[in-house]
Amino acid sequence: MNLLPKMFGSKYDKTIPYTYEAIVNVIEDDDSIKISYLADKICTLINLLKKRQVDPKTVTMFEIYDGKNTLIPPDCYTTAEGKWFPKTKLCHPMTSRYGDPKDDQTCQFRDRNNRICGPS
Repeated sequence: MNLLPKMFGSKYDKTIPYTYEAIVNVIEDDDSIKISYLADKICTLINLLKKRQVDPKTVTMFEIYDGKNTLIPPDCYTTAEGKWFPKTKLCHPMTSRYGDPKDDQTCQFRDRNNRICGPS
């Protein structure tokens, strides 16, 4: 690990995404009206979507990483039945995308805030 992530946190770690975006279709089978939410951590984003009872089938998730928006496969954040993963189940599929999976105590994103940017 280089010096910047060690001293200043994960925002300087170029091996993991900078932020996450959830794009939600307002009308389930119509993608003409969408809203977008941004967060530094995927667990923060999914907790908000769960709290607002957003159906995972209406959501497209992206990681913003290395200057690109990259689609996150639904199996990284939903169960086989199409339900949101609980927070404790998100760490493994997400961190395994960036190398070795970590456990909750070694979360690569724990130094980031829990704010959401999007409609309230």
